[in-house]
Amino acid sequence: MARFDGLEDELATLRERVATVEQERDHYRELYQQMLERNRLLERGLLGRKSERLEDGKQLSLGVLEMVLGDRAKAEVEDLEPEQNVKGHKRKKPTGRQKIPEHLPRVQVVIVPEEVEREGLDAFDKIGEDVTEVLERRPASMVVAQIIKPKFVRKDRDAKEGIVMGPTPALPIPMGLAGPGLLADTIVRRWQDHQPLHRMEGIYAREGVRLARSTICGWHEQLAELIERLVAAMRRDALEQPYLCTDATGVLVQAKKKCRRGHFWVLVAPGRHVLFEYTRDHTKDAVDSFLAGYEGYLVADAHAVYDHLYEGPISEVNCWAHARRYFFKAVASDPDRAKEALGYIGALFRVERAIAEAGRTKRERVRNKNSRPIVEAFFSWCDAEWPKVLEDSPIHHGIRYARNQREGLCRFLVSARRAPC
Repeated sequence: MARFDGLEDELATLRERVATVEQERDHYRELYQQMLERNRLLERGLLGRKSERLEDGKQLSLGVLEMVLGDRAKAEVEDLEPEQNVKGHKRKKPTGRQKIPEHLPRVQVVIVPEEVEREGLDAFDKIGEDVTEVLERRPASMVVAQIIKPKFVRKDRDAKEGIVMGPTPALPIPMGLAGPGLLADTIVRRWQDHQPLHRMEGIYAREGVRLARSTICGWHEQLAELIERLVAAMRRDALEQPYLCTDATGVLVQAKKKCRRGHFWVLVAPGRHVLFEYTRDHTKDAVDSFLAGYEGYLVADAHAVYDHLYEGPISEVNCWAHARRYFFKAVASDPDRAKEALGYIGALFRVERAIAEAGRTKRERVRNKNSRPIVEAFFSWCDAEWPKVLEDSPIHHGIRYARNQREGLCRFLVSARRAPC
């Protein structure tokens, strides 16, 4: 009889395992179907937008604020948000086209009737005029600046005195063909307007001057040497700031046989400078090349190339936008958990937007009062859901990232004047 009791227990255990396996099978089948659909959309070129935005994201964040902080605290956060002036729905009758700005120069084009031209002004009296303004544009044009240096000699000169002549103006590129205005135009077009060199070559050709792209590129190489001291001063100032933000992007670099991969690094001193650095490799040495001597808080992703910095005077600060991205990718496969996580993070972003223009003391006070409970609730949720999620699923990666970077993600709650938590 005891033997049959043992068989019944074992049978119950097996039934539980079968039920668990069937549940996991159904879940993986759902993931498989979703991936097939995404691949089909990719083949058709109809994959959705890349922006990480949910249609009900605002409502999710409001729900978290109400759940964690309560109605009163939620109202306080909403009161902190800057007011926006929204025009009423009652529209005024259009008064005509937009007025042309007064600061633009005016060129008068006078149209005289044929009979006045034929008979002369003496046969008519002018009683008024109608003025119509049309916005026009003059085509850009190249000019040649002739630098003329007259030579002088004194009338009462003696044999020892020579010719008197003004100094030659300094040019950004010594003995160069281009003046500072043209060089500035090429820089703005290339780096601000993102025009490639071959398009710039065509634009200048239409203006009557042939400038080869290799010539323009050579100018920029020479100008890079000119601004090295300015960039060095910006870098020194950035490294003195209490916190910096950095990230890296891989790029393809032309080579003789095939393209190789390089890396562009950005170093942001908020409100002051944005610096870029290129390195061939994405390694610890590359990080040290532009962060040597820095002491403060570093906002970066969780890549291993930064780990050695945190053993010294640099404190790790992780980015909530990076953490949010993992959960956004999990919306398709596990929408309930993913949206709950996004609600917590959206509530934090809402608080930050509300105090973006506030002083440091007020920001710290609001974060300790409102953001800290949200962060604690978020990580409590992560700890509770961690044993339940499937391994290697998108939501598993999101929760794992958040739990592993808990200390860095909480760093924004700690005042820089106090020791980090």
